[in-house]
Amino acid sequence: MDTEKFIERAQAVAARVSRAADEEAVAHLIAEDQTRFGAENVGVVRAACGIAETGTCVVITDDEETRLKTMLPEVSVIVLRADDIVPNLADTAAFLRERQSGDRISYTSFITGPSRTADIERVSAIGVHGPLDLHIILLEG
Repeated sequence: MDTEKFIERAQAVAARVSRAADEEAVAHLIAEDQTRFGAENVGVVRAACGIAETGTCVVITDDEETRLKTMLPEVSVIVLRADDIVPNLADTAAFLRERQSGDRISYTSFITGPSRTADIERVSAIGVHGPLDLHIILLEG
């Protein structure tokens, strides 16, 4: 149920969603994007969890390079395990508190669809402050 709701919400905000049965299928989908858009234009990261209510991916990392992979390339590919989809934002609280404890530096990004803004004359524009395209690969295996 959460997986189907997640897909519906993610697609509603212009994310492409693909399903993959295993890591080999994930690698194949990533290679297709790299061929289509150019490898240098595709950033690949793994999500810690997804939020079904909004179609949001939560990406948490300790290094800035991974963080930049979600912001600089034209295409952002996020691999999300279907088992890591939670119903709503409140269900991420305990996980996030645990992750932020201690002295560890951590970057947390909530990513919902490709980058969009309406800053310029209130006209909606995609990709101005980040990726033009968001491809979420749901790993079901």
